[in-house]
Amino acid sequence: MARKIFKKTVLLCALGTLLSACDRLPDAAGIASRPLEPVQEIPLSGVISSQLAPLMLGGKEYLLLASEVRGLVLIDSNGGEAAALDGGSVERFALQALDDGSWLVAAFDDHSGEIQLRQLALDAGTQRPGLKYLGAQRSSAPQAALCFSRQAGRTHLFAIDETGLGREYVVHPRDGAWLFTEVRPLYFGEQVNSCAVDDGRGLLLVAQPPLGIWSLNADAEKDEERRVFAPAAELGEAFGGFWLGADGNLWLTAGGRALAYNLSTQERTPVFSKLLANIQPVSVAVQGGALLALEEESDILQRYDVELPQPTAEIQALGAPAKMPRVPARAQTEPVASGGDAADDPAIWVNPRDAAASLILGTDKKSGLNIYNLSGKLLQQFPVGRVNNVDLRPVNGGKYAALAAASNRTTPGISLFGITAGGNVDSLGLREMELDDPYGLCLYREGDKVLAWISDKDGDLHLAEILLGENGLDWKLQPRALLKVGSQVEGCVVDDERGTLFFGEEDRGVWRLDIAGFLAGSAEPQLVAAADGKHLVADVEGIGLYRSGDRGYLVVSSQGNNSYALFSRDGSEFIGNFLVDINLDRTLDGSSETDGLEVTGAPLGPDYPAGLLVVQDGRNRMPSASQNFKLVSWGDIAETLELQ
Repeated sequence: MARKIFKKTVLLCALGTLLSACDRLPDAAGIASRPLEPVQEIPLSGVISSQLAPLMLGGKEYLLLASEVRGLVLIDSNGGEAAALDGGSVERFALQALDDGSWLVAAFDDHSGEIQLRQLALDAGTQRPGLKYLGAQRSSAPQAALCFSRQAGRTHLFAIDETGLGREYVVHPRDGAWLFTEVRPLYFGEQVNSCAVDDGRGLLLVAQPPLGIWSLNADAEKDEERRVFAPAAELGEAFGGFWLGADGNLWLTAGGRALAYNLSTQERTPVFSKLLANIQPVSVAVQGGALLALEEESDILQRYDVELPQPTAEIQALGAPAKMPRVPARAQTEPVASGGDAADDPAIWVNPRDAAASLILGTDKKSGLNIYNLSGKLLQQFPVGRVNNVDLRPVNGGKYAALAAASNRTTPGISLFGITAGGNVDSLGLREMELDDPYGLCLYREGDKVLAWISDKDGDLHLAEILLGENGLDWKLQPRALLKVGSQVEGCVVDDERGTLFFGEEDRGVWRLDIAGFLAGSAEPQLVAAADGKHLVADVEGIGLYRSGDRGYLVVSSQGNNSYALFSRDGSEFIGNFLVDINLDRTLDGSSETDGLEVTGAPLGPDYPAGLLVVQDGRNRMPSASQNFKLVSWGDIAETLELQ
């Protein structure tokens, strides 16, 4: 049980040989080290609790208590019982305020082996508090820590069991019940005992004696970035019992002390540190200007009058972070076969006979090229080597309606594929090029000619013409030009109608080049969209061109902040940016760390009447799996960004 692990560390700390070490925690400046005596002891008859949390309901103060014999018990500020489950055994719960003034409670019940979700609210008739059952999630091990997070208007629940395995869920109503949709697993060692989420900064904080307190990103679409928030050397052998106050302070217990840390600063010295007389607290909180504390399996609530830390100027000035528009995905492809960083770049073939039968080509840069339909089903695989980027263009006459080319890093060169009018794809072989490491690639048409820009990983861009022979397998590459670039280039796209190349220098931004002028020796690349850390955050990788009639937009993967930047067709004007978000109705996660993307303005059926954006997803969640590609309706993007 979670309490047994926590109790063991508490008892160790209580031993005489260790007590002085456990209590050698720094007091906040100006706070005396004399133990704090309670001003009131409130009996909790028959509760047996190890966790408390304060809340307001109907303008009145209450305390929610975990009970090992009665499940959950709600008391008023004087200790009077207001509501209880009267059944079950609960040691850990999480609490989140809802917009209607009620509260969402997640509690692990030892008897049922479930994480149970309930709503704590006033009865409309009696105006008395009650606990309404919403739903449950079975668990293979007892839960040691539970905490809620609010993300993009959704409720996320972090649950960490006694083995150290954590899971992130989205909890949400559907068809009259609440569901637990798993987002990702999280891995910790044993002895985790509590967690809390600072939504303002997007941080998940986890207590794990005897190692310390961990801080990591709560957003599953970001790098975990696990760091030590406070080491065990500063906390002693036993610590935990998190409660995050409205003042922005993280409250916890450590040995015989109550501590508070200001989360708004990088300073990791407690702003409150007090030794509590004659108890080893396991749960503390603040309510009505008083400090409240519980011992392990306690039937007494201790109340202390003490000068509490005031919200700092940083906390008072802290506003809500700027919110980027979010667009849900409509579908996703099957995961690529290769693990790790494997999916990379997509292309879209629009079937001229039947738009609903169009294809998505996607690279698995560890093995080859995959072909998907618009539902994301894998139709074909071509194990031709480590192909990185892919692009295609329609062609006139002959056996094939379109040609697709991919940069191949196994044998440096270009792999070519033919797409028939009926949607069948054939591999047409590879032609080598004198490149150290082929990387980015994009095609364009100049009259009846099909040409390819292909980058070497050292930065140079090579232009080659694809010369077709009498049959599909009879083709060659004719070098045409070389463009020197200062550093690594991957994403590129050509506006065929205007003869303009756009390419992304990953650390600098998007460059524009007049191709005819360059070939004539009269034009040089222009930096039109710098990686400024705001509109566009390095790395700059995928680039696509959306065209529909006279309208056109350049779409760029802003990998550094997991978003997509929209520019005018010539790249000179920033239009807006957006995130690809979770779609709970279709059980789809969002996308992040996108390498390649492609977009078309062609109408592709009821889900994509104004076109389709396909983006590589670097972190495939719900559940966690190998990387894949997400499909986003351009109509949803246009509506969200209010495009004209």
